[in-house]
Amino acid sequence: MNITDIDDKIIREANVQGKSFNEFSRHFETEYFDDMKRLNVELPDVVTRVSEFVPEIVKFIEQIIANGYAYEANGSVYFNVAKYNDGTKHKYAKLEPTSATDSEKLLEGEGVLTTDLEVTEKLNKFDFALWKKSKEGEPSWPSPWGTGRPGWHIECSCMAAEYFKEWPIDIHSGGIDLRFPHHDNEIA
Repeated sequence: MNITDIDDKIIREANVQGKSFNEFSRHFETEYFDDMKRLNVELPDVVTRVSEFVPEIVKFIEQIIANGYAYEANGSVYFNVAKYNDGTKHKYAKLEPTSATDSEKLLEGEGVLTTDLEVTEKLNKFDFALWKKSKEGEPSWPSPWGTGRPGWHIECSCMAAEYFKEWPIDIHSGGIDLRFPHHDNEIA
């Protein structure tokens, strides 16, 4: 099971409450597992947390760059949607194709801490962050592009790829609100 313990919303809310992102996210992780126990739901065999997978995420992003589908810009790394969506091998926005050009959903997918400057450094407004350059007051890790943190959409993809090397993923679940752009970006 994947635990997203670092993203824009978590950072923002942890800062508002004067807590570290770890303390903030672990509180909700504990509540979730306690609820599952009370419902008599068996707990997962494997729990992965984004903050514990950053080196693997960096390697995963390096491979996407090597494959020609991502680029670095000012210490951040973006997925090149136009290059991926070449019309032959890949099709972007498989789950929700009508949202592929929805600027509001695209901006929401970039996160609440994204600035206009970050949006303008992209080659294309549809590109999404794989790695975000660190800002004041944000947790950060070293990378070939400078200190920063994973973008929201790369996290689950990397952790799943790490554990499901020999078997395909049959089911990937999440709320309907995650179809676009989150799950479409994970597919890409």
